[in-house]
Amino acid sequence: MSLPPLSSLPLLLGLAACSQTAVQSADLYKIGCPAVDTAAGGGTAVNKVTVAGLKKLSQSGKLDPEPQRWVDATISLLESDDPKNPPGDAKQLIIDGCAKHGYPLQNLK
Repeated sequence: MSLPPLSSLPLLLGLAACSQTAVQSADLYKIGCPAVDTAAGGGTAVNKVTVAGLKKLSQSGKLDPEPQRWVDATISLLESDDPKNPPGDAKQLIIDGCAKHGYPLQNLK
């Protein structure tokens, strides 16, 4: 499965934020995994809208414990000064979550 282009993330976030249906944990991975890959690859263009959207989903109260831990770790990585070197437990959680949902990361290993 290929990742959506980073330029499509604001659109995905807008759709997720405006949707009247329950937030699906898979939406987190569609939004977060490409952003993680960009940040870990040295990209500095991780959109503030992406982080804001992930925070909104995190605070929604609609996530199960596993996606909640994943999104919180992902937000921390995206907001860090060195996204290439997250703490080991957060790094593995992010890698496993993306892989499990069909988004293997290329830049965070």
